[in-house]
Amino acid sequence: MPSDQHAGVKTGRTASSAPFEEQASSRISVIAPGTVLRRRLLDRVTEGVQRPLTLVSAPAGYGKTVLLASWEALATERTIIRHIALDVTSEHPASLLESVLGGLHGSGSTGSDGPVLFAPADQPGEPSPSRTTLGEQDALVVVVDCGDLTVTPELGDSLHRLIRGTAGQVRFILLTRSDPPLPLHLYRLGGTLAEIRAADLAFTVDEAAALMRYQKLELAPAQVVELQRRTDGWPAGLMFAAMGLAGKRDAEHAIREFRGDAGNVAAYLMTEVLDAQPPALREFLLRTSIVDEVRPALAQALTGRPCDLRSMEFLSHGNAFIQPVPGTDDCYGYQPLFREFLRTQLLFERPNLVPGLHRAAAVWFSEHGQQLEAIRHAITARRWSDAARYLVEDLDFGGLLVGRRRRLLAALFADLPDDLDGPEAAVVRAARALGDFDVTRCTSELRRARESLDHLPTRTPSSELAITMLQAVAASLGENVDSGLDATLAAESALRAVSPGPVVAPPELRLLVAGCKGRVLLQRGDFRAALAAFAEGIEVAEGAGAHDALANFLGMAALVEAVWGHLRRAAEVAAHAIALAESGVQPQEPQSAIVAQAWVSADQGDLAGAQELVDRAAAATTPTQDARVVAAALALVRARLLHAGGETGLASAELRAASNSYGVQHDGWLGQSLIVDEAKLLVAQNLPREAIAVIEHSAGRDQVESILVLQRAATETGEQGPALPPSAAQHAPLETQVDSWLVQAALSISTGDTGRSGLYVERALRLAAPEHLRRPFSEAPPSLRRLLQPTGELMRRHPWLRAPGPRRDHAVDPSSRIRPELVVTASLTSKEHEVLEYLAELLTTEEIAGAMYVSVNTVRSHVRSILRKLSASRRNEAVRRAWELGLLPSRPEA
Repeated sequence: MPSDQHAGVKTGRTASSAPFEEQASSRISVIAPGTVLRRRLLDRVTEGVQRPLTLVSAPAGYGKTVLLASWEALATERTIIRHIALDVTSEHPASLLESVLGGLHGSGSTGSDGPVLFAPADQPGEPSPSRTTLGEQDALVVVVDCGDLTVTPELGDSLHRLIRGTAGQVRFILLTRSDPPLPLHLYRLGGTLAEIRAADLAFTVDEAAALMRYQKLELAPAQVVELQRRTDGWPAGLMFAAMGLAGKRDAEHAIREFRGDAGNVAAYLMTEVLDAQPPALREFLLRTSIVDEVRPALAQALTGRPCDLRSMEFLSHGNAFIQPVPGTDDCYGYQPLFREFLRTQLLFERPNLVPGLHRAAAVWFSEHGQQLEAIRHAITARRWSDAARYLVEDLDFGGLLVGRRRRLLAALFADLPDDLDGPEAAVVRAARALGDFDVTRCTSELRRARESLDHLPTRTPSSELAITMLQAVAASLGENVDSGLDATLAAESALRAVSPGPVVAPPELRLLVAGCKGRVLLQRGDFRAALAAFAEGIEVAEGAGAHDALANFLGMAALVEAVWGHLRRAAEVAAHAIALAESGVQPQEPQSAIVAQAWVSADQGDLAGAQELVDRAAAATTPTQDARVVAAALALVRARLLHAGGETGLASAELRAASNSYGVQHDGWLGQSLIVDEAKLLVAQNLPREAIAVIEHSAGRDQVESILVLQRAATETGEQGPALPPSAAQHAPLETQVDSWLVQAALSISTGDTGRSGLYVERALRLAAPEHLRRPFSEAPPSLRRLLQPTGELMRRHPWLRAPGPRRDHAVDPSSRIRPELVVTASLTSKEHEVLEYLAELLTTEEIAGAMYVSVNTVRSHVRSILRKLSASRRNEAVRRAWELGLLPSRPEA
């Protein structure tokens, strides 16, 4: 801290080039209690005094004087120190330096030809030769501490003459709050200058922690980090914070409340910094403090005065607490506490000026493509129409619904007036309504936006696009799947129209389109197209760093894979989505990923695991735009688990409640699946005619799944069911394909054709084997389950069908069940399974590599993994083991 003493001269001795650690014990008693010895800075001073001038330049409170006092205290006999303290009360500081110059070169009574030094009793300006002279091996260091004194050109000239006149025999350390009027550029070129500035003097996190310990404060590491960030390492700020933290029980709250615009910090900044500035610079500091980062052109817009990069650089070397922003060429920022102080002082002194400054900043940021900053300042100035216009014109309205800035934008526009006119304001309110899943209000606001747009002389493309995009999102959340698809395709077309050629639309809008498209296509049952849409969303989210959106898209992609029957792939994708949450990137596990995992577990017969996942999914309550779809899928899994546990009535009630909530009005696949599963339960309860009635009264009665239920019910009644169109089940989900063979098998049994029924079941088993799809067989009618007896031929060829845990067929002898530890479900990846199939065909490594378009080493890696997972030592043993586990469809005849 600056000294309060008048100008004076004192003599001391410093260390030689030996490390400070070796000398601290002998001199530590003269160091002020509570001082943190910062070795990196002490070493910087030691290195600096090897040159003629060491400049220690930083604003008030950066510990310049404390640093040099510590350095002097760790002194040995080799180097002699002359310490000169100056401040604003010093008279004729230039004359003082001139007297030093005369004293150094005058001759004394000693008769020595060396420079003569002042004795401690000598007075400034009246040098008397002492009997202390500078020996050949000694070095003299003159420390000039300017305190709060601004170095004038006269004082600078005196110092310059001293530096040049001593020919390097005297080393100067200059402590100042702003750069002196010296030719520093020439010193730098000549290698005669060492510099220690505010950025060097700022406390690191470790140093701040040491300071807090000296102050008897035990702070958590995270609290020290936050305190260092709040103060930017400013030593005086850290000391004031320590004073405020003393005796506080809630240190975290005290750190959050520590500010620069109140108490001791504000008083210090007022007296030591702001009041010390010339009027013009004081005005500059107040006006530019409203922005977080200052650029020359922005400063000119706020002050009305010319400002260039040299001016900003000059300010950064003064007592103004403004420093270059790392990683930029022309951007500067105020120390955080000083910025808070300046803003409060500006509001106190010039309250009527503040809104105009924010308007000017908003205009400048908008013109320079920084729309978020423009929005911030427009809102601060209460210019809501401008803020909404900036958001819509830059196509950033999608950020209210998705992306990294979703929460920030929602908070910024939380107070947007409901009665504000204009199409942009209505668009923002519509987007906010969608963020709250209020489709009704969104539709109303979009109507207002359209009416406002119709009254304008020229329509703005950005507002037109915004209305079209938000209509698509609203439609995709509704019950009419066809209308949702039409609106989504219209939005996709409009988005392409505004971003032709190489211009890429904002990622948030692309994420919205991908989400809408995947959502409605999944409900329609177009799984391939839905998966492609979600895959596009995953790619965009990864590129944009939108982790929330990425996890949701991964979860939805996993759900598509699960309902499509790609169970292994669904498990992999869902695990990826959940891993994002476990790594801390995503705050909560996406519900869609958990439901996908539950679907896989239920389909593979792991009922206990599926129930646990259902419970986890029910607890994941974070709302998303996919909530309606995910809720329907969760209801299907829950009902299937209830049915497997013998609670058929509860399962039917679950499905009916889900149908009512989902709002089934059209023939989408997902809504019809709820009806189909309800009809299946009726068939299982020997109520086939009721099942037929449920299907016949549904909108999706022509779907493949509906026809299969009608056929199954007709078989139970002994009647002829509707015919399934040729190849109708070919592109259906795996469960539907398996069901189609099982329905034919049941029909064959009813007609007495037992040979053909076995063939149909075998085909169903071959289809289900790669994914271990067990549920259709456990839900099969008793006539079919008799073909799947544990000792039967089919079960011998497909042992994978056995699964541990409760089964619906309680008549099966428990002793015939395989012990859980012997039931191996080898977790082969899709690529490993492909290699396994080639191994079964006796292809060589080179042939497999050619067929898969991969390297030979990649194939060998897959083979090693297969052998490890199947506990096999050779390839033929792995293939044999795969046949036994049902990982390959069937074992060929010998």
